[in-house]
Amino acid sequence: MDVKTAFLNGDLEEEIYMEQPEGWVVKGKEDHVCLLKKAIYGLKQASRQWNAKIHQSLLDLEFTRTYSDAGVYVYRRHGGNSVTIVVLYVDDLLLFGDNKNHIKQVKRMLGRQYKMTDLGAVQRFLGLRIRRDRASRIVDIDQEDYVQSVLERFEMADCKPANTPLPAGAALVKYDGLASDAERSCYQSLIGSLMYAMLGTRPDIAFAVTRLSRYSANPSPDHMKYAKYILRYLQGTRTYRIRYNGASNDGLIAYSDSDWAEDRDDRHSTSGTIFLLAGGAISWASRRQPTISLSSTEAEYKAASDTCRQMAWLRTFFDELGYDMSEPTPLCVDNQGSIFLSVNPVVERRTKHVEIWYHFVREFYEAGQVDIFYVATADMLADALTKNVPLTIVKKFCEGVGLRH
Repeated sequence: MDVKTAFLNGDLEEEIYMEQPEGWVVKGKEDHVCLLKKAIYGLKQASRQWNAKIHQSLLDLEFTRTYSDAGVYVYRRHGGNSVTIVVLYVDDLLLFGDNKNHIKQVKRMLGRQYKMTDLGAVQRFLGLRIRRDRASRIVDIDQEDYVQSVLERFEMADCKPANTPLPAGAALVKYDGLASDAERSCYQSLIGSLMYAMLGTRPDIAFAVTRLSRYSANPSPDHMKYAKYILRYLQGTRTYRIRYNGASNDGLIAYSDSDWAEDRDDRHSTSGTIFLLAGGAISWASRRQPTISLSSTEAEYKAASDTCRQMAWLRTFFDELGYDMSEPTPLCVDNQGSIFLSVNPVVERRTKHVEIWYHFVREFYEAGQVDIFYVATADMLADALTKNVPLTIVKKFCEGVGLRH
């Protein structure tokens, strides 16, 4: 559902005046001003007051706002486990649950308070295209139209497709020269456009985009060439979608990996994290570690700790949505040393310098929230999030996280 002129519904807590709008000045009272009774577009607090208004409306309908995400509301029917969920993003509402009659009732009650457009069964939300096969319990999400628009905007709609996000042997290092303002602006615009696709449905370009984003302040011609190379990769894979198969009953599982001292500029390591649910990726990250690791085990240990912090949030969120999270979540890593450090609270000369917050993984394990398993490097899905990998690994990664044509 879409709320029409949402910000005009907000109630003001302050006394605010405005000049009479051009063309609507009252004759004889040109020196008068208007006293606002409601919020209006252009006020700094307009969005905040609208959020407070719709929040109270949902509370009146017996919804509960989740602590994990302030934009998600859950209604649990009395005497049963079934739920209705509302996702709120500014003036867009996405409603879903297991009882159509209650969803219709919520729409009807909200429609009495606000002017709203019922857009029917969801097909697009926040730039994502959503397709459902109810009989097979399959949901596909993609950004094909968005990727096509990016290709056209940067005049790459007819470019030759590439097989991988980055070419083999790509040298990603700082630029010694000085980029012009025009080059910097174009590069930042391209990276920002790629990042929206990466965050939405394209974990396969996560390493390439996040790594190239580090050079946004002073990009080189090579950096721009590699950024456009990602566009060439998207040209050949723009129909990729993430598929979630509800019939598989696959629960939450995490993969964590790190590439030790991968950054040639400062020798910081890169962490890769990905979470799967129902056979598809739901959360992923490729990020530079803030401190230097002295060994591959230390780098993997830091990556596992970062993964557990994200896992803690996901477990809390799923619990608020009504999922049973009593069992520990599997975490797959490919380094035996980091597993030993995680499950054995030992202090020795090789680890006593590690920052205290990275030991979060130990507490998480002792609390029974995570089970840590060893997987071979060949089966490590997060490997593609830590470095530039060849075509075989890119294909295996896409298949493993539910990305398909």
